[in-house]
Amino acid sequence: MSDRINLALRRPDIAVFKTIDEEGRRPVVHVAGRHAVALCPSCERPSVRTNGTGWRDVIDVVRSLVVTLSICVRRFVCEWEDCEQRTFDERFCGIGRGGASERALGFFADLARGRATRAVARDLGVPEHYLRLAVGTKRTVANERRRGRLGRHLAIDEASLKKGFIYATIFSDPDRGVVIDVGPGRDGAVVWAFAGLYSAEERAQVRVVTMDCHAPYRYVVRLAFPNAAIVADAFHLHRQANHALAEVRRAAWNRLRKAGGKAAGQVMKDARYGLARARDELVADPSPRGARQRSAVEMALAVDPDLARAYQLKEAFRALMAIGKTGDVPLFEAGLELFDALCWGSGLKPFVTLARTLRTWRAEVLNYAVTGGASNGFAEALNHLVKNQKRQAHGYRSWLGFRGQILWCFGEAIDPDTGEIVSLRSVPRGEGATFRQPSFA
Repeated sequence: MSDRINLALRRPDIAVFKTIDEEGRRPVVHVAGRHAVALCPSCERPSVRTNGTGWRDVIDVVRSLVVTLSICVRRFVCEWEDCEQRTFDERFCGIGRGGASERALGFFADLARGRATRAVARDLGVPEHYLRLAVGTKRTVANERRRGRLGRHLAIDEASLKKGFIYATIFSDPDRGVVIDVGPGRDGAVVWAFAGLYSAEERAQVRVVTMDCHAPYRYVVRLAFPNAAIVADAFHLHRQANHALAEVRRAAWNRLRKAGGKAAGQVMKDARYGLARARDELVADPSPRGARQRSAVEMALAVDPDLARAYQLKEAFRALMAIGKTGDVPLFEAGLELFDALCWGSGLKPFVTLARTLRTWRAEVLNYAVTGGASNGFAEALNHLVKNQKRQAHGYRSWLGFRGQILWCFGEAIDPDTGEIVSLRSVPRGEGATFRQPSFA
């Protein structure tokens, strides 16, 4: 063990002379400085005269092993009379006056990426405040980055930080799989502030912006990204169609319950999950659950004609969005006109409301076919990961702390060996301590 640690700690300024490796405890490595000369931190002139020694324990990392460095620190005397500092401690590169080396802090912060600091500290056997210091340092590095790179595709989505009260807007790039930035709020001002970090030439490179049907985002994106095609997210459109179907089902459930009691309305309640599923998926499901849901759907559609019409409209919308994903713009546009007429002709209020929404967002819905099915799927998955980070309870005391943690977990980093910019999420935990986030000032 001592030979391997000595090899891993091979540095020009440190010599390893003893290692204590007790069972179940962190290894202790006794080290001392090699050089007989030290530079005064005040006047930066050499000194060879010492005035005693002391010992200081520092937590360090050798490859992936956490060790304690017991450092023999010499006290030097500055021999120059014009220097105000008479004595000074020996300094070592990467080891400050704290209880953990810079290498260890980077390693701890990288392991804590995506996990609660208390759990990581318990696994590593290190004090929790060392880990919080390490994560805080990485947050500071992330916050110093004024802006990330813009790509061809920009995804905008909001995340709830405190349900019903506080929201954040997440700007991400699905092509690179990274978070570009995080802004407070979910109105047009946050998009305008984000766009203000970039020049007109940089914003002109964005060709696709995907978002949910949130009007404040759309108004500002039209101004800030003039060359971008705004695409209404397909997931939210499908959700609105399913929501309209659910409203028709609930109305039918209330009618049956009032007419025949609770038992009569149970038919509609049993069919709620089967109605939400895609029809082709439900038909192809060979499981007992699939058989129960098919039977419940058939009974519900036979009982209420309005529900049967609503179910056919929901399936027609699914088929229409499948056409849009193929990129056939003329056929998709004709299908939108037909679906609009069917919704208005059905007389079902929830689907009339859906038709109004599609009319209001007609250009953005058509862009779904123009872009060949661009969606906010990555942003929705990222929204889930951001909420998981929030639930880890890292102790965010400020907005900057939260933003820095999200950028450290889901932003970009520079490979120190190749200089390549990669996604931090693609770097295995424990191997990204030397990675740095790129700055684009």
